[in-house]
Amino acid sequence: MNSKKSKLGNPVAAVAGVKVIEKSAEAIPFLIKLFTVIGVGYFGYRIYSNRFVKRKENTSYPQSNVSYAQAKSRADAIYGSIGMFTNDFENVARQLTGLNYNGFVRVYNAFGHKRGTLLAGDLNLEEWCFNQFTSYQIQQLSFLLGGAFFQ
Repeated sequence: MNSKKSKLGNPVAAVAGVKVIEKSAEAIPFLIKLFTVIGVGYFGYRIYSNRFVKRKENTSYPQSNVSYAQAKSRADAIYGSIGMFTNDFENVARQLTGLNYNGFVRVYNAFGHKRGTLLAGDLNLEEWCFNQFTSYQIQQLSFLLGGAFFQ
């Protein structure tokens, strides 16, 4: 008697195992396409959601008390206040002191998106301050600006 047995011991189980492998092989291209579409969608979302949107000056408030060049200078000085392990809160407070509503908007727009800490990515002026300073320091900056920002 030369009966050949399947290695699985059951010919039905062998057929079922082959079908599982075939179905798995069919699912792999679908999963690759699915993860590619999800990855492209996520990448597009991150680019769209992390873009810098300039604020418009409010005409119902007084005109800005700083020029565009002064706003750029102040924004650069604020960004320059971050060191490798420290930040200069006093410098940031000095740069924001005396700005009216539209003056802050100009400095905010001049700041744009700047590189934050290692894991923070690109940040606007308010996000950058929240990233660098304590909540008490943020309250002080908000007080300097009449409570209109850093809410």
